[in-house]
Amino acid sequence: MSLADALGVGPGAVVSLVGGGGKTTAMFRLARELAARGLRVVTTTSTHISREQVALSPAVVSTGALSALGPLLDRHGQCLVAGAPDDRDRVFGSPPEEIALLAARADVDVLVIEADGSRSLPFKAPAEHEPVVHPLTTHLVPVAGLDILGAPLDEEHVHRARRAAALAGVPEGVPVTEEIVARVLAHPLGGGKGRPAGALLAPLVNRADDEAAAARGREILGRLVRRPGVDRALLCSMLRPDPVIERREKVK
Repeated sequence: MSLADALGVGPGAVVSLVGGGGKTTAMFRLARELAARGLRVVTTTSTHISREQVALSPAVVSTGALSALGPLLDRHGQCLVAGAPDDRDRVFGSPPEEIALLAARADVDVLVIEADGSRSLPFKAPAEHEPVVHPLTTHLVPVAGLDILGAPLDEEHVHRARRAAALAGVPEGVPVTEEIVARVLAHPLGGGKGRPAGALLAPLVNRADDEAAAARGREILGRLVRRPGVDRALLCSMLRPDPVIERREKVK
């Protein structure tokens, strides 16, 4: 299944991806899927991405200079809105007021936002100032990579490990389990933090790149859909032509 179908994304959607373990890859994959269907998709970040990640987009327009956006969407179907890199090669995206303007444009069908940073680690919990989820968000998608399983819950392997441990109710340093991942992804101060009223919460468990990883991912999905607030959960491998291996709906 495609990401677009699994998430139920169509015209008017504003998708915010948070967490770690493949947010940027998922953002651009979703944009490609939607553009291939004839929709006009803007990607951006409410925090920052790397200069290398900017190169994943077929077209880029500068924040605050959006006169070229329409023609680029005509040509490519998708376009990244981003600023210039700073001295640390970080590229900042759109401020909240510009995101609102982008979402309101008649020539933009879908907006996909990377709303969080993770230091390229596969699992994280948000700090007090994170994530930067725009209030227009219709789909909130917290992401985690299965390659975190078995690793110590420490700062070398988990971004903001102390907060993740507190949300999961476990000591720092313990091996990361399926239950820990599910607790943090579903927690209203974890993967669900900043969720606007009415927005779909759909955790994405990523990097199910072989059958062993997929089996562990299915266990996480089973735990996620039983937790309050989670609407659906996805098991994905971005190495597949259709990345969604399994979708589960909330257990009522």
